[in-house]
This record gives sequence, structure tokens and C-alpha cells, in this order.
Amino acid sequence: MIEVVFLDIDGVLTDGAIYVDASGNETKRILFDDIDAVFELKRAGLKIGFITGENTPFCDFVKKRFVPDFFVSGCKDKLGALKQILQEEDLDNTQVCYAGDSKRDIPLLEFLPLSFSPSDVDDTIKAASKINLKAQRGNGVVKEIAMHILTK
Repeated sequence: MIEVVFLDIDGVLTDGAIYVDASGNETKRILFDDIDAVFELKRAGLKIGFITGENTPFCDFVKKRFVPDFFVSGCKDKLGALKQILQEEDLDNTQVCYAGDSKRDIPLLEFLPLSFSPSDVDDTIKAASKINLKAQRGNGVVKEIAMHILTK
């Protein structure tokens, strides 16, 4: 039974794009449906974690907005980070799932019995994940994951 839902940020929670305004400030977008889905998972008693390769002010926003149980940023070895969390929290890989969208996510997607990828990723990433979602990056990915987990 899934106890913790781990998510990548860019390409899962967001669409993976960086928007730049006239002043050169970077912004990203998150759908309200996905925001609501994170909190729906939390209300259902699941823990939330983010594992991202980025370490930007946007990561700080995500950490503050969602108050996740686990947050790893600037991570280049996502599988290693997850294995450390599993050991520290006395969990096994059947109790967690992960959603990722990039080649750096492949080892983690392959390691877990339940992993997800958006529909608009490379075939190598789709092959590594156990469930290929209908939603595209940042467009209902978390909502679809929540529906999958909460209806099981």
C-alpha cells in the first residue's frame, strides 16, 4: 500500500518550461487541479515528497506552499536520495511511488514497483515507468496520479 507519493517538480508539478518576463525574472506555472491533488493526497493520509535536480527560489516556493514531508533539491542522484529516505524512515519500495519526466529519473522509475510518467516524455522514460499517464507535463499529472492512488 502506498504511503508516500514522491514527485519531481519540473515536468511533473510544472510543465517543465521556464517563463521569462521583460525584466528577466523566471516564473513557472502550476495548475490549480494539481495543487488541489497534492492536498487531497495529504488529506487522505499520504505523505508527500519532492525530489528535484533544481535548487532555485521556485523550489523554496514549492516547499513553503505544500509543506511536504520530504524535500530533496539540487539532487543529481535521485535513486540514492530515495534509498536513503527509505532506510531512514523504515519503508520499502512497495510503500512509495514516484513520478518523473527526464532521463535522470529513469533509475528511480525502474526501481519502484509503482512509478509514473507524463504522456509527452521520451519513449525511454515511458519504458522505465510502470504507468504512462494520459496527462502531459504540468497539465493534470498530479491529479491523475491522485485519482489512480485514491481509487485503489
